[in-house]
Amino acid sequence: MLREWQMERPKLLLSIHGGSENFSLSPKVKQTFSKGLITAALSTGAWILSDGINTGVSKYVGEAVKTFGSHDLRKRNTVGITPWGVIDNNTDLIGRDCCVSY
Repeated sequence: MLREWQMERPKLLLSIHGGSENFSLSPKVKQTFSKGLITAALSTGAWILSDGINTGVSKYVGEAVKTFGSHDLRKRNTVGITPWGVIDNNTDLIGRDCCVSY
């Protein structure tokens, strides 16, 4: 990720996880969460890690990054690690007859 995506090495990892069930937040709580998360990440040089799914807590993480994140995409260090079984057509991602050095 550092080399291929030119992401800066993190000084901190913020791993945000919670239930995948959708729920509502009041606008004030949503804004407080969003601004707080992004301020914490940008001021510390952190990467934000989530499950990358657009439901539950992760949905609010994504909305926070989209709304309050840096306009410089290299500073928008958010990584979603989605469970393999949740990805539609996941077999399309399997390399065939190729070797890739990471």
